[in-house]
Amino acid sequence: MDSRVIQQRVRGLVSAISVALLMTGCQTKFDDPVHSTVPRVRSTPALRGFESCSDLEAHLRLSLSEEMATRLRQQRDGWGRVGFMEDGGATPVEADTTAGAPGAADGGREEGVDFSGTNNQESGVDEADFVKTDGYYIYVINGNRLEIFSVPQFGDLEALSRVEVEGRPNQLLVAGDKAVVFSYISTWNLPDEHPLRDVVQDYREEWGHWYGSTSLTKISVFDLSERTSPRLSRELYLEGSYKTGRKVDATVRMVSYAWIDVPGLREWVEYPDHYWELHYDDSRRKAIEEAAVESTIAMNNEIIASVSLSELIPQLYERFEDDVFVEHVFSESDCAEFSTSDDGLGRGFSSILTLDLLGDAFEFDADHIVTNSSQVYASQDTLLIAEPAHDWWWFWGNDDFDDATNVHRFDIGDPARTVYTGSGRVDGVIRDQFALSEYEDYVRVATTTGRLNRWWSEDPAEPENNVFVLAGVDSLGVIGHLGGIAKGEQIWSSRFVGESAYLVTFRNIDPLWTIDLSDPTQPEIKGELEVPGVSTYIHPLTGHLLTIGFGGDDEGLDWKTQLSLFDVTDFSNPTLKSKLSLAPAVGEGWNYAYSEATWEHKAFQYWQPKGLLAIPLSTYRYDYQTRHYEYVSKLSIINVSLEDGLSHYGSVDHSDFFNRTRERYWSHRDVRRSIFMGDYIYAISDRGITAHHLDTMNLSVSVAMEGDNYQPYWEW
Repeated sequence: MDSRVIQQRVRGLVSAISVALLMTGCQTKFDDPVHSTVPRVRSTPALRGFESCSDLEAHLRLSLSEEMATRLRQQRDGWGRVGFMEDGGATPVEADTTAGAPGAADGGREEGVDFSGTNNQESGVDEADFVKTDGYYIYVINGNRLEIFSVPQFGDLEALSRVEVEGRPNQLLVAGDKAVVFSYISTWNLPDEHPLRDVVQDYREEWGHWYGSTSLTKISVFDLSERTSPRLSRELYLEGSYKTGRKVDATVRMVSYAWIDVPGLREWVEYPDHYWELHYDDSRRKAIEEAAVESTIAMNNEIIASVSLSELIPQLYERFEDDVFVEHVFSESDCAEFSTSDDGLGRGFSSILTLDLLGDAFEFDADHIVTNSSQVYASQDTLLIAEPAHDWWWFWGNDDFDDATNVHRFDIGDPARTVYTGSGRVDGVIRDQFALSEYEDYVRVATTTGRLNRWWSEDPAEPENNVFVLAGVDSLGVIGHLGGIAKGEQIWSSRFVGESAYLVTFRNIDPLWTIDLSDPTQPEIKGELEVPGVSTYIHPLTGHLLTIGFGGDDEGLDWKTQLSLFDVTDFSNPTLKSKLSLAPAVGEGWNYAYSEATWEHKAFQYWQPKGLLAIPLSTYRYDYQTRHYEYVSKLSIINVSLEDGLSHYGSVDHSDFFNRTRERYWSHRDVRRSIFMGDYIYAISDRGITAHHLDTMNLSVSVAMEGDNYQPYWEW
C-alpha cells in the first residue's frame, strides 16, 4: 500500500466514547455497570494510516477491550445464567477462446484452445488452487508434497518429481519457471527442536505454556527450471491464516487473515459457588452477575494493557540457509504498513503480500488492514477487500444500525506494489467473491439486508436484496442502487458480466433475476424467472447461463445436485432451457450424491471447444456385511448443447483408488478437479490421476499417488 496515501493519523477514535476511553485508560473503560453497551458511532470506511506505532497499539487495545466487555455483558444480559455463549455466515459473453490455434506462431499449447486451466472469476487473473497446468506439465499438491507430471502428448502422463513442502500445503500458483506454494503451519505442532519455535513463540512462566502465534502461512517459492528437481529458493512465514492467492502476469498477491488472540483473556464469566445455590428467581443473583462480569472485565483489561504491540500484530519472517530466520520488523517504518477504517473495530488483520516473480531479486511488499474477516475479489488492475463494517457483537443494544459492508479498493497495476485508492460502504452483507465486481472503474456489489446475524432480535426485518454501483477517485460513493429485490429471500449466487448482473435468491423457490447495469446510476431489473430448486454457482455462456445447485419443488429443496441451463438471449424474459439431476449418474442403488462444485467454482470445469462440462460427484455408504465403507468417486461429464440442453455424456470412476484399500477414513476421497487436454479428460483425486479419451471414454493412462495421510483429530 502506498504509504503516501495512508500516512494520516487514524480518525477512528473520534467518537465521544473512544475519546473518553483514551483519557481514562482501558481499566476504567466502563464505570457504569448498568449500561450493557456503549453508544455506537459510524463515520466512514476510509482507511487511514497510523501516525505512529503507539497510535496503532492504542487502537488495538481499545478495540480488544470494547469487544471483550460487550461479549461478557451479552452473557450477563442474555446468557448469564448459562455462563458461556458461542458465536452466532445485456446478454453475457464468455471469454474469447478462439484467438490463436494449435500450432500457432510459437508452436505452443494455448490455454483455452488446447487445454483448460483453472475456472477463474475474471479473465487474466489466475486464482490459486491445488492443481495447476501450463499444458505441458500438471502440478498437484498431494498431501504434504508438490508433485509434477509431464504431459509429453495429450493422453500421456509421466511422474517427474515430488518435493515435500513444510506444513500442510493447500494451494499454489505457477508463473513460468517459478511456483509459489501456500501452506498452513500450526506452531503448536512444531517439534521442540524446530528452529521456528524460538522465533514465533516464547515461554511464559506465569501461564505455564508457550505463547505466540498459533498459525502461520508459509509462502514457498520453487525454481522450476529443472522440473525433475524443483529447488526451494525462498521461504516466507506470515502470521495468520491463508485466505486466497491471485496472479496477474508474474505478480502474485496473497491475502491472509490473522485474528488477534490474547492468551489469558477470560471469554466467559465464572460465578461463585453460592450463586448457583440461589433460586433462579432470587433477586440477589442479578447483583452477583453484575459484580462477576465487571470483575472479569477489569481482569481482562489488565491483561490487554500488558500485551506488547509485537504480540498483537502479524509478523513476517524469512528463512535463509542454516535455518537462519530474519524478522521483517514493521515498527522500523513506524508501522506505516498498517491502516484501519475511521470507525473500524476489527479483531484481526487482513494482510496483502505482493510478490514480484520477475527476475532473481524476488521483491515483496506487505500491507496490513485492521478488519473483520473478509472476501477478496481481483480483476487485472483492481483488488477489492470487502469486510463487515462491524462484527455482530457491535450491534448488541444498538439495533438502530443496519448491517453494512466496507469495500476497500486497491490498484494492482504496478507489479511491485499494491496501492490503496479508496473505500466505500453499502448496506447489507455479501455471500462470496462473486458478489463483487469491477468494470470500467465501477465497483458493483450484491448484498442481502435484514440483520441476519442478530440472534437476539425477536422481530428482525425480512431480508431483501440489493445491487449497488460505486464510483470515485479517492473514495467509493454509491452512484446507483437497486433495492427491494426478492423480499423475504436471500442471495444464493450472483454473477456480474459486463453491463449485466444475475442474481439467484431463494426461500422456497428459485427466482433468477436479470439486471441491466448499462446505466450505472440506474440499475434496472429486466427479467425474473421462478423455478424450483436453487443455483449456488452461475457460469456465463453465450446468451445462456449454466448453473449448479440443488433440486427441489414448491415446498423447498431436495438437496440433490442439479444442473440448469438458462436462456437469457431475451434479457427481459429468461427461460429454463434444461435441467439435469446428477443423482442417477452415481450408479444404480445410489440416490444421493454431492459435488464440491456446488460450493467451490474451481471444481466446475466447462470446456467450450467441445461443449462439455466436468463435475465431481461423490457419495459413500457403510456396508454392514463387510464392515467397510464403500465410496463412489466419479467425474461426471455432461454434454452442454445450447440448442438441445443438458444430457449425460459419460463418467470417469476413481472409486477403486479408495475402495481397494478399505481404509475407514479419507480426508479427500473424491475426484476434485479435472483438465481437458485435446481429446482427453484428466481427472485428479487424492489417490491418482487418470486420462480418458473423450470419444471412446477408454482409459489412456492411470498414475497412483500416495495421497493425504492426515489423521482426523478423533484418531490421534
